[in-house]
Amino acid sequence: MDHAIAVITSIIYALAGLVMQLIAFIDGLLIGFMNDLHVPPHIQTILLVVVAIALIIMAIRLLGGVFATLIVILLLLLVLHRVDPGLGMTHGGSTVSGPSSKI
Repeated sequence: MDHAIAVITSIIYALAGLVMQLIAFIDGLLIGFMNDLHVPPHIQTILLVVVAIALIIMAIRLLGGVFATLIVILLLLLVLHRVDPGLGMTHGGSTVSGPSSKI
């Protein structure tokens, strides 16, 4: 169970990191372009903030369903882990799911 939770959180972090890398890449391109055009620094800052907000909104709209699904799965795993902490624990290669029905 702990491994599944770790996998889901790492996927969420990876997607968030990918979005941030894309924003940083576009930011670098825009800074170079605006410097070539001799745009004043205070105008550059305003434009970069507007573009960053637009990119974040686009990322949320494009990946919102993926993030929502991953968060729901994560929350379900956390609830399951809280309800039955031993669920999915292995002992000797077999999964322990509760008391044995064999006597």
